[in-house]
Amino acid sequence: MRNLLAGSGIPLPGPFFVNIRSLAMPKTMVLLLAALGMIGSLAIDTYLPALPTMAHSFSVSALRMQQTLSVFLFAFALMMLLHGSLSDRFGRRPVILIALLVFSVGCLLASMAESYEILLISRGLQGLAAGAGAVVGRAMIQDMAEGNAAVKAMSQVNMTFALAPAVAPILGGWLLFYAGWRSIFVFLGVFAILLWLACLRWLPESLPKNRRSNGNLKAQSTIFATALRDRRFLLLTLAGGLAFVVFSIYIGAAAPFVIEILHQNETAFGWLFVPLVTGMITGSAIGARLVGRWGRCTLITRGYVMMITASSLGVIGFLTWPASLPWAVIPLIFGTMGFAWVAPGLTVSALAPWSDNRGMASSLLTALQTLIFALFSSVVAPLVAGQAWTLSLTVLLASLLSLVCWRLAQKNPDTQIVSNPSKTQGDTI
Repeated sequence: MRNLLAGSGIPLPGPFFVNIRSLAMPKTMVLLLAALGMIGSLAIDTYLPALPTMAHSFSVSALRMQQTLSVFLFAFALMMLLHGSLSDRFGRRPVILIALLVFSVGCLLASMAESYEILLISRGLQGLAAGAGAVVGRAMIQDMAEGNAAVKAMSQVNMTFALAPAVAPILGGWLLFYAGWRSIFVFLGVFAILLWLACLRWLPESLPKNRRSNGNLKAQSTIFATALRDRRFLLLTLAGGLAFVVFSIYIGAAAPFVIEILHQNETAFGWLFVPLVTGMITGSAIGARLVGRWGRCTLITRGYVMMITASSLGVIGFLTWPASLPWAVIPLIFGTMGFAWVAPGLTVSALAPWSDNRGMASSLLTALQTLIFALFSSVVAPLVAGQAWTLSLTVLLASLLSLVCWRLAQKNPDTQIVSNPSKTQGDTI
């Protein structure tokens, strides 16, 4: 692998780069990919506590200020379909480095915005660049690892990345209180610049020139169409999106769950997000160790057992007793632990056959799963947020549907879709 990268014309950071097909992913690489994946979450969650203050500052309604989030998400979703294809054409490093620069410019512009219109433009710029890290990072893991090694690497990245949703709102609140809302965008910009410098120094290029696509628009459109017709890819993508409902449904129902069901005040959202993140981090750490012993299939199966058992106990418990702390959040811990065992294997299985277009496949997978997240967090969550048992039931049904999709995908062969097939290690899906 090192010889291939050396032939790509991209300078390598010396002994740091290793072939993780047989070794553990270097800690520096784990931290870089996790930090890149955090950008989108930080850009959303860090500034949410400041929305009322920003609305007052710009003399606009709360609804108009909410549009700054809508503009960000629209740009985020639009470019998510392109980041992977661009990285297939030009390489992984250039796309990430340019995206970080664009994001930092958007943050700088937001921190100096004197009008609502400039703020909207700056949030759009941030959205255009924020998704590159997550999309291209997944493709890089698949470039450098196969089978169980890829599952382990993705689990390690997820374990670190999971800190963002818990830390971001707290950090945003502190910055707002001590330095004002503009400091939030200064922090995001500085974070992006420091990450750009770290990537420039330590992030290797994982896609050599001889494996890059030619950038032909017609060819790329054909590949997108092929992926959308690939039953196995769609089933695994749907399985991953449905498994994530354990997060998305509670994110969408956060306020009703904490304030109306648990009878806590507005400062007690840690009762929701800390258990979710604790389960994710713990599950990722354990899963990364167990995948080599159990194999991908067994890890996924036992992850589903944990998710279904936790949500089932939640339904039974909430129908039998009123929701109270700390018992009400215990099913969330075990549910997200199960998800942490399931998700990396599903992603690796979905992307494995696309050896020559992993960036494009990662873009499409992430975009489709983002749509599922948006559906459950913004449409389904308000409909089921009135009772604790209905939330658990939604997670249970989504987990069962995810399991069905995964089992159906297993009936389709794990074959390479495009040229230059590469064999995968470990068991099949």
